[in-house]
Amino acid sequence: MRVASLVLWSLVLAAPAAAQAGGDRWQITLENGEYIWDIRLARLAGDSLVYRQADTLGKVAVAQVMELRLIRKTTVHAGDSDRQAETMAALMGGSDEIFDFRTLDFAGRLRAIQQLFLLHPPAP
Repeated sequence: MRVASLVLWSLVLAAPAAAQAGGDRWQITLENGEYIWDIRLARLAGDSLVYRQADTLGKVAVAQVMELRLIRKTTVHAGDSDRQAETMAALMGGSDEIFDFRTLDFAGRLRAIQQLFLLHPPAP
């Protein structure tokens, strides 16, 4: 029973780690409640935020961005029961960095995104 449980956990936990193998990912929450997820931020282009999703570039109006969420890469080691609670919290978003833009006007959102690019520069 314990071996089967470890195998199941290793398969469940390895999937998110493999999906994020290229590094940290972002999620955008829009004013209308929609999400754009599993992306990398690329740049600002005028009044739009450009992002990369898989091999496609997309853009969203900065005025529509309600929240940006940095989803950190999580590494899980099977059998590391001492860190199980910490691992589960990370997989459930407990270690995400959340940047809430709801109270910012358009100029404030632009400045905040510019600062995020300084803190988290896009990969080349």
